[in-house]
Amino acid sequence: MNSAPSFFMKPNSALPIAKLRTLEPDGRIMITVGEQPIQFRSIVSSHHLVEEKIIRLQSYWLKASQNYDS
Repeated sequence: MNSAPSFFMKPNSALPIAKLRTLEPDGRIMITVGEQPIQFRSIVSSHHLVEEKIIRLQSYWLKASQNYDS
């Protein structure tokens, strides 16, 4: 049903890797940033939206992890 996950390189070592998974049959891409307990997911409909969404999810993760550590 789902394809094998692929991985996007970390732009900054302080940020988690974004995991990409193509969803069948329509080809949407699920993006996951982080691991539990701090994890964010989103689905985009086109590959040209992936990079912007990764940046946004990593930003959310960074803010959440700073609050989690406090």
